[in-house]
Amino acid sequence: MSTAPLTEHEDQAEAAPVPPPPTADHFDTPLFNRLLGLIENLNTTMDEQKRAIQHQATKLDALVDDALKDDQPYNTEKDPEKAVKNEQMWSGVYEIATAKMKEEADEWKGLMDVSLVFIAIFLAVLTAFLVPAAQSLSPNSTGAPNNATSPPPPLPPHSDENVCALYYLALIMAMCNAVLCVLGRQWVGKLLSRPVGNSHLERTMRHEERKRLAYGWIRPLVAILYWSLLLSIGLFIAGLLYQLRNLSTSFEETAMTLQATWGLGIVLVAGIIATITATTVHAVRFECSPFEGLFSKFIVKVMALLAQRISWFTAWRRSFHWDSSKLFQTYVGLIAEAHDPKLLDRAVPSFTYSAWLAHGGKSVSLLRRAYDRLMATDTSVRVRESVKAQISHFAEYCRENSWDDTVKETLVGNTLIQEFLISNCSFPTDFVACTTFLALKENNEDLHDLEELSYKGGIARILCTYDQDVPLGDREVLFLHAVEAFERFETDDVKETLSGVEPLSVIRSFMRGPNTYIPFWFITDIIPRCDQEIISCINDSLRNPPSNINRYVVISIIYVLAATRKVSLPLDVDLSPFIECICQQSVPSFWVAIRDYILDYAEALDLASSFMPVAMLEFLQLCAQETDEEPLESDTPDARANARTRAKAILERHLPSVIPLPPSPQSSRASFIDILESDDNKLSPPVDHPRRYRTLMTMAHQAFFERNETPPKRTSR
Repeated sequence: MSTAPLTEHEDQAEAAPVPPPPTADHFDTPLFNRLLGLIENLNTTMDEQKRAIQHQATKLDALVDDALKDDQPYNTEKDPEKAVKNEQMWSGVYEIATAKMKEEADEWKGLMDVSLVFIAIFLAVLTAFLVPAAQSLSPNSTGAPNNATSPPPPLPPHSDENVCALYYLALIMAMCNAVLCVLGRQWVGKLLSRPVGNSHLERTMRHEERKRLAYGWIRPLVAILYWSLLLSIGLFIAGLLYQLRNLSTSFEETAMTLQATWGLGIVLVAGIIATITATTVHAVRFECSPFEGLFSKFIVKVMALLAQRISWFTAWRRSFHWDSSKLFQTYVGLIAEAHDPKLLDRAVPSFTYSAWLAHGGKSVSLLRRAYDRLMATDTSVRVRESVKAQISHFAEYCRENSWDDTVKETLVGNTLIQEFLISNCSFPTDFVACTTFLALKENNEDLHDLEELSYKGGIARILCTYDQDVPLGDREVLFLHAVEAFERFETDDVKETLSGVEPLSVIRSFMRGPNTYIPFWFITDIIPRCDQEIISCINDSLRNPPSNINRYVVISIIYVLAATRKVSLPLDVDLSPFIECICQQSVPSFWVAIRDYILDYAEALDLASSFMPVAMLEFLQLCAQETDEEPLESDTPDARANARTRAKAILERHLPSVIPLPPSPQSSRASFIDILESDDNKLSPPVDHPRRYRTLMTMAHQAFFERNETPPKRTSR
């Protein structure tokens, strides 16, 4: 009975569900917790970086605003009441007012200082004349006793009275002038003192009121000082001449020397009066006369009031007027004479070549002086860049107004302005502009076709510019720049640029172009596109050479062909002109490569044909006559001996068929028959053999050779 309940309880216990074990947190690991910590640190770092970037952005905005503030309008005050009482504005206005007042005050003070110095000297001289004149009127001067019972002395002569009166008046006038100068200088100094006030507004208003009140007194005072000083001097001179006249007639006979002195004095005084009168008339007639004064202004005002009655005065007086041409010429002239470079920043925006052309375009020298001043090293970069940009702007103006007669008359045929514009072109920026200016020259009309092309297309076309059978003008600047531009191009750019032109046309243009060289790498890029056609091109050009053929360039091309060995000389074509050019225009630095190149061709021709052209025999003779006395660079004695052996071997086979010609007494060259066999069974040159290289070159070529210059090779190729 006791076991049954126990068994039932156990069964119930066994039947009850067992709770699952607690699940573990897979993210609660040291590695994950460390990752969370790193993310928190990263967030903190990013917040700090955000604040730093915002701080830097604020500084950059301030820098941008500071850099652009000169190009931006100022902030204006919207409230009219605040605008008129703006302290910053009144501070600037106060400086303007004081600067203007200082200029006038300095002028007045200068006049007063000069007057005081002159009066001091004048009074010393005047006193020396006044004292004897006064003593001559004094009763004690006769030596008679002076007592109360004696009658008063008789009156002095009127002449003595007049002289003394004139001297005293001059003295009094000079003293009054000195007093007025002292007072005026004090008043002018007061004008320059700082007015009382708590703000610039108050000080400015007080300054202007003080100036208004002072002008009514100081301006008339300055005029009085001027005329009173002249009057004082005039009174003294009048007394001096009067005294001299009386003295010359006070004897039994007239003193001729004193009389002549008096007459000369009268003439001098009359000359001074005439000068003053002439300057016054000049100031009355011409509006901008430098002799203008108060008296002339007064006369002008009176005459203007009477102009209706005096009709001739209006036609007689010349007012000052100016036209646009004179205005621009004045502007350019002042620019050329500017001393402060900071002022040029404000003046350069109006400096345009189109304005110069529109306003006459007369003085190229003045334009050049202004250009040199603006491009000086003390001016700002902004000024210089503004002037450089005017070249392209003016070229565009010329293209747009090519029909204008002003453009044609001023630019076409004007060598001075053309050279000025071309010399100031900057490449490659002004390539099209330079093309436009060069097209204005004689026989350069074809250059107008380049103005619509791209830069690369333009320089590719200019490389072919000399391949024409018509007279051509000066275009060497563009041609040389095109060659220099290819020096800066990469390989792909060169191929792309040359793809639009005919290679043989480029070769012919170089052969007929200016005295320059073709870069080694440049020919190596053209040769693969020409193959043996380049040989025929050179040979045909030399067969009937034009007048402008440049044989040095031809030799340069042949040298590149010889150095690269990419093109073999054709055996079925008569290359006599080709070989003759080598014989006549030998270049020491090119000789070794060309010699071996032509010797290979001669050996191949010797095997292929029994006929040997005369030009080839001449070349072989040059090779056979080489000696070791003047070794060439990149040449060795063994190579030279090998070349002599090869040349003599060919000559031995072909000389028997050559008919010798009688030697010319004027020729220094040896004939083929002079090459005789020596004792060692080898050919030897005659005693008076010619030099290995005959220099039939221009002085420019000779200078080039003396410097031992060679065309640079492009290492990247």
